[in-house]
Amino acid sequence: MSVTESAPTQSTDLADATAAELLDRFAAGTATPTQATRACLARIEATEPAVNAIITPLAERALAQAAESDARWSAGTARPLEGVPYGLKDIVATEGIGTTGGSALYAGHVPTTDAVLAARLAEAGGVLLAKLATFEFACGGAVNKTFGPTRNPWDPRRTTGGSSSGSGAAVAVGQVPLAIGTDTGGSIRIPAAFCGLTGIKPTYGRVPRHGVMGLSWTMDHAGPMARSVADCALMLDVIAGPDPLDPTALPAEATPFVAALDRDVAGMRVARARGGYLESNMHPEVGAAYETALVELADLGVEIVDVELPSFEMAPLTGWTIIYAEMLSLHSEHFDGIEDRDEMGASLLGAAPFVSASDYLRALRLRPLFQRELEAAMRGCDALVTPGMTALPPVIAPSMISDVGGRHLPWLTATCQTNAPFNLTGSPALVLPSGMFEGMPLSLQLVGHPRDEATLFTLGSAYQKATEHHLRRPPMPAAA
Repeated sequence: MSVTESAPTQSTDLADATAAELLDRFAAGTATPTQATRACLARIEATEPAVNAIITPLAERALAQAAESDARWSAGTARPLEGVPYGLKDIVATEGIGTTGGSALYAGHVPTTDAVLAARLAEAGGVLLAKLATFEFACGGAVNKTFGPTRNPWDPRRTTGGSSSGSGAAVAVGQVPLAIGTDTGGSIRIPAAFCGLTGIKPTYGRVPRHGVMGLSWTMDHAGPMARSVADCALMLDVIAGPDPLDPTALPAEATPFVAALDRDVAGMRVARARGGYLESNMHPEVGAAYETALVELADLGVEIVDVELPSFEMAPLTGWTIIYAEMLSLHSEHFDGIEDRDEMGASLLGAAPFVSASDYLRALRLRPLFQRELEAAMRGCDALVTPGMTALPPVIAPSMISDVGGRHLPWLTATCQTNAPFNLTGSPALVLPSGMFEGMPLSLQLVGHPRDEATLFTLGSAYQKATEHHLRRPPMPAAA
């Protein structure tokens, strides 16, 4: 597989269409859900197992669903995602379909009910093509002991990041236009950034998590991964909303998120913590590309405002303290099978008992400090901007290392730097492609006020209408 930069191209293959484009074509009668599903299944056949994004393929079931969607479009009863193929990270429960959590410990596990978000996607007419690879229990490493590593379509030597590894690779290579990821310390945004996608970690509680395997109940989020801001808004409109089974779930917004896509951004103000923790430990070339992307954002009429976040260097440690404690509570029964776990997942779980109750409570008490500091920094601004990632994806290895320019850091240290703070605050955060370096995608992150995903979609949509970064596609992988 080549790692040279590819120019944006206009593909006629339905597997390369966005969800919004597919819906337009279904409505116009120039394509059908069955045709789109067959195109995605053909792409899966062409790219697996080289990419290794899929745990459970569902071709026969998907074609039956697509035929039902064909009939609905013909009858004029199409639903919001009628006939659009999608994939689910394999920690999302699916009735009658295996849900492994990426682990040998859950081999043969078949849920009897759907997760709430899975049920909503099905009710909206989506066509489920596959359950997708994940780091074990959403907290392992790239070298999955049971299913093997998922490879970055831009360069198969490199990781997709995780833990939503299969979701990132599957959307990037055209196996599906939409996928669900989950995010506890960056697990939607890291693979979105590394694979050249758009992904949103919504506000904490925006998407119900009932039926999704938990890692850290105060840090876990679920959300869309796609090829455009428009597709993320479309998907979030379907899966967001209250749920009596999830006491943290937020009320529905009065206005659909897709309504935010065409608003004017001229005069908006975006905060930037210049030179602070969120912009430290960054590869110089990645930093230079970030500056160029900020100019592109400013060219839309957006004012970039310098702010300070002096305490945020402590945010990842605070967040990891919470994750360790809550992970131990949720996964204590897995100690008996720890030798069957991924090396990285086992090491994280093995460290969890060393977090004391007082450590955990102290971290919980610190959370409002970061929320107030972020609120103060963003006062008078519509969003905060950061790099999506500070380094290129590392080469796949049991212990992966990120190159930040003359220095090397553990990959989780580098990747969580710009991500984990906003799991801690619960803020919505949108990652979108912003350039290329050494044949690999680069990205911006836009962080919003609580419950204000709409403004992120407005800014992100305007950026994607003015640039072509999100239109680049990786080359097809070589045969396995």
